[in-house]
Amino acid sequence: MNLSQQRGHEWLATQGFNLQAVMRADQWPQRLRQSMEDCQVNIESTRRFVMLGAGGSLLWQQLGDDLTDSGHPLDTFSVNAAGRVVTEYWGGGEVEILYPGPIPVPLQQLGVFAGWSHVSPLGIGINTEFGTWFAYRVLFALDNPLQETVPLASQGTPCDRCVEKPCRSACPAGAVRLHKSFDLDRCVSHRLKFASSCADRCLARLACPVGQDWRYDEDQLVYHGRRSLDALRAWREQKSD
Repeated sequence: MNLSQQRGHEWLATQGFNLQAVMRADQWPQRLRQSMEDCQVNIESTRRFVMLGAGGSLLWQQLGDDLTDSGHPLDTFSVNAAGRVVTEYWGGGEVEILYPGPIPVPLQQLGVFAGWSHVSPLGIGINTEFGTWFAYRVLFALDNPLQETVPLASQGTPCDRCVEKPCRSACPAGAVRLHKSFDLDRCVSHRLKFASSCADRCLARLACPVGQDWRYDEDQLVYHGRRSLDALRAWREQKSD
């Protein structure tokens, strides 16, 4: 990795992107390549795919009080950072933002490939260090011969080493099931109830012992929780039309 690319990675880390992956599509397993092609993404081997994530609250702290954007301030910040790192450190080139956006790119599959994520009973990925307190912030493609990063070494899902499984007992909806997939319908129904205990937070997620040092603070919990609740309400209304 040349010095300029390394400095770009270091700058991204100062902005709160403590998960970074640079990938080529010809490294991906067939299922992942097919998923991306199904999304009409150009996966030529000359392209590089850069995925940036944020574990804990480092990125949130960068925004400070700048949450007045009526749209999605975290998305705006992340997309701007992608453009800036390419322009200022990585030699320029056209940046194609794949996420956030309307294309349903397989972020969880990409996270598994990068070593960021493992399957959990909560229906979301879990990271060995951050637990469930991480998020995919931006995925972009560019025609630039960046050096690929090495996927994080797999240590297996931390859920296999968890004996008590507090996520299961903490879920008031009974949506967390150990030998079956997460029951999304039960989760959504409970969250949309009047004065639901899970309206702006997931109690099962809060009970998970993995990565507790990286747990979001109260403001960030409420911010993300209310946004996801609004999205669920819109989805339910659209579904009922």
